[in-house]
Amino acid sequence: MIYGTKLLETDTEIFIAALTKTPVYVWSLDSLGVYYQVNSGFIVKYTPDEVQIHSEHDSSLTQWYSRETNEFSIRF
Repeated sequence: MIYGTKLLETDTEIFIAALTKTPVYVWSLDSLGVYYQVNSGFIVKYTPDEVQIHSEHDSSLTQWYSRETNEFSIRF
């Protein structure tokens, strides 16, 4: 768990975050096994394997992230 956030682990949690346009954080592991924030934004689409995020910081950037190698969370 990443401090101050709730992980989105199920399709239902990801669907609700997308539906409510809740800001989502994208996290990845570095080579030392420490999580770092890759991006933040809103979920546009998702599949069983990937989540598409529309960046909060750059309105022209929309990117796909693997659900296997990244974690997604919301602030609580």
